[in-house]
Amino acid sequence: MAKIQIKRGLQSNVEKLLLSQGELAVALDTGNLYVGTESGKVHLNPDGGTADEASKLKNAREFSVSGDGTAQPVAFDGTGNVELILSLATMPGLTAGTYTKLTVDGKGRVTGASNIEISDLPSIPASKITGLGTAASQNTGKASGNVVVVESNGKIADSLIPSLAISETFEADSEAAMLTLSCQKGDICIRTDENKSYILSGDSASVLANWKWLRTPDCKVLSVNGKTGAVTLSAADVSAEPLLKNAGVVSIGYIDGGTF
Repeated sequence: MAKIQIKRGLQSNVEKLLLSQGELAVALDTGNLYVGTESGKVHLNPDGGTADEASKLKNAREFSVSGDGTAQPVAFDGTGNVELILSLATMPGLTAGTYTKLTVDGKGRVTGASNIEISDLPSIPASKITGLGTAASQNTGKASGNVVVVESNGKIADSLIPSLAISETFEADSEAAMLTLSCQKGDICIRTDENKSYILSGDSASVLANWKWLRTPDCKVLSVNGKTGAVTLSAADVSAEPLLKNAGVVSIGYIDGGTF
């Protein structure tokens, strides 16, 4: 019986061997197997080697996807690549659109959508908001520092408006009477005892210095024939009687029923 000899040794020694055609050698420390050929030796069991041609599966299989996404089944028999076209699953009752409020589940999937309403907004202190102006930080009301609210008639309540100073005219026959008048600043008093008018420039009518004389334009005629005030003249005041006595007889006639 023929005996097959296989050379053996450490990897470093086996690599240096010259093998005859068909002769085998094995490295005991690495397990590498070599065979001699016409051109040298060939490593029969290298690491990571690939087959020259993949074998077709005896029973073909299919790839498919289900759950949050779906894909149509694709047959696979080992002879080619497989491409799956994935389609995301739609959520019942959810329509396409732009929303400001979303509801998601534990997987991050959107399960609901709507727009934010006033009730969804959190309470934010005015101190954290900019651009509101000074009035926005004040309370409404009637106290000092409050912002007044217009009433249903579109006006501010009369009780919140101070009394307006409307100029009124009074008469007094003496200085004492003028100082007792119930007047407001801007009122006028006519002094009948001296034919002068005064205006109240201060808040108190009882203070003489608050009454200012309303001066009239300068009048050049200060007296008539030595008389002042409301002057009434007679013929004697202007020496008219002697002139009339020396004027002679005045003739009187009639024209068309008239006298001349």
